Amino acid sequence: MKQHTFLLILLPIIILACVVLYWSGGYTSYNLVYIFCFIFLFFFAVFSSSTIWQKVVQVVIYALIMVSQILINTYFIRPFEENRFIYYLCRLLGLLIVFIPFLVERRFFYHSIDKTAVPMAGNESVLSYSLLLHDRDTIVSNIERLKKAGEVISKVRIEDIIQNLPRYSSFSYVNNGSLTDEYFQKAYSTLDDEYIYFIVAKTKTAPSEVIGLFTNKQYNHVSISFDQKLLTAISYNGGEKMLPPGLNPELLERLTQNNGSAVMVYKLPATSKQKRIIIDKIKEINTEGSAYNLLGLMFKFSYKPNIMFCSQFIYTMLKIANLNYFEYNAANVKPTDFVELDYHRKLEFVYEITF
Repeated sequence: MKQHTFLLILLPIIILACVVLYWSGGYTSYNLVYIFCFIFLFFFAVFSSSTIWQKVVQVVIYALIMVSQILINTYFIRPFEENRFIYYLCRLLGLLIVFIPFLVERRFFYHSIDKTAVPMAGNESVLSYSLLLHDRDTIVSNIERLKKAGEVISKVRIEDIIQNLPRYSSFSYVNNGSLTDEYFQKAYSTLDDEYIYFIVAKTKTAPSEVIGLFTNKQYNHVSISFDQKLLTAISYNGGEKMLPPGLNPELLERLTQNNGSAVMVYKLPATSKQKRIIIDKIKEINTEGSAYNLLGLMFKFSYKPNIMFCSQFIYTMLKIANLNYFEYNAANVKPTDFVELDYHRKLEFVYEITF
């Protein structure tokens, strides 16, 4: 109870500090915040119950994150002071990366520290050796994942993401009527095909690679189609700069345009009535408008019903047609969950395409 009270008091303070930093903080203020976070986590690591090697690795990683934050602040926030719109977007990025070392601590070190066993009398040597092996494997695994994170969050990828940010909206519909009458004619013509098809994709695009840092999965996009040839494939996506982000047709060429990309296709039994319910709902969304739920990837929240990301959209469609074969909050569903949580083997594998 005391812990919950403390968190309720701390949360408004953190939010207020973030607002003040965003609106009033300058280049120097951001750097001071990064340094302060490093110092805090430095002492947190030193005085934790971790092993010596874990403490050393943590401090080194936090130092590297701090240096990266300052470099991002120098090369992406400061140079755009003349362009106010881009400048404030970059300031938002600078604010978001404040939390990166805390996410790293929580994701990579928190569980291993909490689960450190206490040796019992007579078993010290065995337990210590096994713990040593466990710590070594954990450290190696964490270093590899952080190395991958460094490769993904490169300057080129960050620039790509920043340039595309103005196209997205998490608070209003920006996409309307991207699906034509011809699309719906094709969709309704598939009602005799008693399946819907899932396309789980590893696209190797910059947004997908960044999402993979949080999901720890290679396959980070999912679509549905009402026919096996995928002519009616659809999902929530970025629109490929031709259409606004939101509910859009899905092109197989887009999913497999990068080296190392791959798609896995599965099918799920569905009656013509259930398929019609989904198509009717998609038609309704297409008329009302939609947007890609970019912030929802982190905060698991949708401001409006038709603001979703790909897996959130797919699960919502299954839910309204009573086809969902696992119970989840739609905002928490990851693309791979449709395969990994198929405990009752509802899905049937169809084929795979790799490039």
